Amino acid sequence: MSCRRLEPIGDGMTITQVTGLLGLIFGVVGTILGILNYFRDRARVQVSLKWDMSVTDNPLYDPKKYWGVVWIGNVGRRPIFVSHVALRLPKGRKKTHLILYDGIAGVRLSEGDATKTYMLSQEGLEEYAPHWQKIVAQVSDASGREWRSKRLRKTAVPSWAKHGK
Repeated sequence: MSCRRLEPIGDGMTITQVTGLLGLIFGVVGTILGILNYFRDRARVQVSLKWDMSVTDNPLYDPKKYWGVVWIGNVGRRPIFVSHVALRLPKGRKKTHLILYDGIAGVRLSEGDATKTYMLSQEGLEEYAPHWQKIVAQVSDASGREWRSKRLRKTAVPSWAKHGK
């Protein structure tokens, strides 16, 4: 029985070593791409809250009043089911949330769907005027995950907070 000696290729690497090195490189690259795809393909919801908005050409809303508007958009790749929409009140209050009536039924948002809009009356919010900046919109999905809007800037004081001070 004779042993064959593997001949080096180029600068001293054998075919087995080249194959092993290529396997290592492709394995690491495949793992990195898998992790990046996992993070890219998650569901992500963007929530926005604006106060003192006027409504025109809609018989459901009084154009003489100011309204709060909550916008919800799916900016991720996975569809989600929004179970409810609410205003999250500051800690230490008797009530923790004010649920929007239109947001109770829930809605399915897929990638590329139009932004969902919820209108809310600003009447009765004067009692929360001292803590207006801590009030945010909150959306909960069917899996229990919560998504919140950003807090408003100090210069964006809503009219109900100015009158309630």
